[in-house]
Amino acid sequence: MKRNELLLDVIGEVKDEYLQEIDSRIKRVRRGRRWKRGLVAACMLLLVGVVVQFAVLFGGGLGSRGGGFSAEGLVAGGYYFHQTRDGDVFRYTPEEGAVRLLKGGVFDRWKSTRYSITANDYGFYYSKGDWIYRIKNGETKSEKLYHYESKPQYPSLYPAGANDIAVRVTYNRSDVITHDEVLIIDGITGECKTVVMEQDDPYYESNYPLDDPGFIDEREEQRSMNTVYADTVTYTVGDRTLELVYQEGKEWYDYAYRLTENGKTLYNGYVEPYNVRTVGDSLVFTVGRGGNNIDKDLNGYVIVSPDGSNHVVNVPSVPGNEKFFFTVKDMDDGQDILAVRVSDNEKFKLKWDRTEEDNVWYIHSDGSYLWAMGFNGMKDDFVTSCYRIEYENGIPTSLTLIDDDITDNN
Repeated sequence: MKRNELLLDVIGEVKDEYLQEIDSRIKRVRRGRRWKRGLVAACMLLLVGVVVQFAVLFGGGLGSRGGGFSAEGLVAGGYYFHQTRDGDVFRYTPEEGAVRLLKGGVFDRWKSTRYSITANDYGFYYSKGDWIYRIKNGETKSEKLYHYESKPQYPSLYPAGANDIAVRVTYNRSDVITHDEVLIIDGITGECKTVVMEQDDPYYESNYPLDDPGFIDEREEQRSMNTVYADTVTYTVGDRTLELVYQEGKEWYDYAYRLTENGKTLYNGYVEPYNVRTVGDSLVFTVGRGGNNIDKDLNGYVIVSPDGSNHVVNVPSVPGNEKFFFTVKDMDDGQDILAVRVSDNEKFKLKWDRTEEDNVWYIHSDGSYLWAMGFNGMKDDFVTSCYRIEYENGIPTSLTLIDDDITDNN
């Protein structure tokens, strides 16, 4: 019963977002046949959105617990940043506990204020209105960093190396044209460093019904004709200069970039040009979902280190430090936490105390601590717990509970 109630809550949380998108799309289509098609497309969007949310949260796959910076939490700059379902954002360390950075707020059962957030080694970033704001590490005061050209629709923020961030954003330029772009922004100065992608997306008449494959093919062709990608995106790690080189013929995969150094390909697959994190002094690139990746894994990573070494982690997991990533595995008698060694992908099971009432959905780690977010049956709510990772002879062996609910006193 609690599982069903939880599903209703989740559907409620996404309902408002998709209704806003429905309203936006209907307003952009014209009268007559185009209005009817727009309405059908909008209804399909709502249904698909709810199904996707159900699959992500209740499907049990590790992709729902790792593989990216989720809205629920992220680790950067020595901190764990946590966003609650109500939209409150906390910065947490075991030493100082949870410090509230942003206040969300639930207006009714179906609507709450949530932020698009990211972080890097320099600070914490969030999007609100027509600005991106920054809070420097160790501080609580917000300051304006980057001003959008106009109020955006559903901006998404990502890390882009040690000090930079990326934003993917959509603007309504008219009632029939939207403009999408991906920018890499200097996280210190607010300067736009790279325009990764620009796309004008006009609405148009089609001879195909919306549910016909021909409509989709025609739509993708129109989009690719109006899309421009950066030829290269550059990152540095130590004294190494890395170039992500765009691959022609992959126009609708904006992550179709080869990772290269001095003209040499470092990974025989594709990586995303943003969502680039740091672990220690190394950069972590997320494997793209397009192309012929070696591991065929949606949650893979390429770790590039200043010492000249490169490693691929092809186990669905989340970054920890330069030596170990971490993952959750469902078992018949509960859940296991595993450490994945970066050098050879060997897995090590960690001992930990977890009650049967707890169900972990997301984990995050910095290699010293691990944060586990899930639904706690005894509290009938979502909680995030903090564990210290214990090592023996350089190998993670167990988890020691430090805080069973990091926001319990806030």
